[in-house]
Amino acid sequence: MAVEQARWWLKSAQRDLERSRSSLEWRDTAGSVFWSQQAAEKALRAQLLQEKGWFPKTHNIRRLLEELERPLELSPEERERAYELTQYYSLSRCPDITEGPPEDVIGRETARRALEVAERVVRAAAKAMGEEA
Repeated sequence: MAVEQARWWLKSAQRDLERSRSSLEWRDTAGSVFWSQQAAEKALRAQLLQEKGWFPKTHNIRRLLEELERPLELSPEERERAYELTQYYSLSRCPDITEGPPEDVIGRETARRALEVAERVVRAAAKAMGEEA
């Protein structure tokens, strides 16, 4: 059952990447960074389900990466950029944190970079799971 659920999480991560791309095309930078964070989180949850049969209830990308038994094939720079995705879970949705509408504060380049690293995390997790990205 955990293997099947892991595939569900991975498929959901891949769909979130599509949502992030679409949001970026529509210049919805807040939406794009949110979906990028979600894609990476879900891909890591998928791999943890496959490896351990569980994952911690957290949105923290660093914590999820540290729980993996088989580390992802990410460069140190990619890993650091993946850690940065955690902040977008809240920043993209809460104007009180950004002191204004998040889409007015989060730039297009930031959203593009978040999508890029999320794509890398999803591909690496899929590969580690023996699945196609």
